[in-house]
Amino acid sequence: MIVQAAANKPGAWILSNQSIDRAGHAFTGPPTAACLSQTNSFQACQASVARLHLRQLVTYQPASRFWALQRYETAIFLAAALALAGICFWWVSRRRLS
Repeated sequence: MIVQAAANKPGAWILSNQSIDRAGHAFTGPPTAACLSQTNSFQACQASVARLHLRQLVTYQPASRFWALQRYETAIFLAAALALAGICFWWVSRRRLS
């Protein structure tokens, strides 16, 4: 089980979110008792995680890049569509001549 926490990045596209140890490996140990308990506070959970020397590794695309990514995606799909249309046109015209 990989332990994850919520990332506070409003509007961002979260690509990955994981807790890692000092060596940079994903923390797969059990969650601390302070984090599992409903009676403990958020600060108690954070303190128990800090004692394990864990940190959060979040990979994301900020909301400000949304339209740029949309343009890149549109360009890729248009190029693929044009390439496929060209191949189809070439294939049909080649078969017509045979």
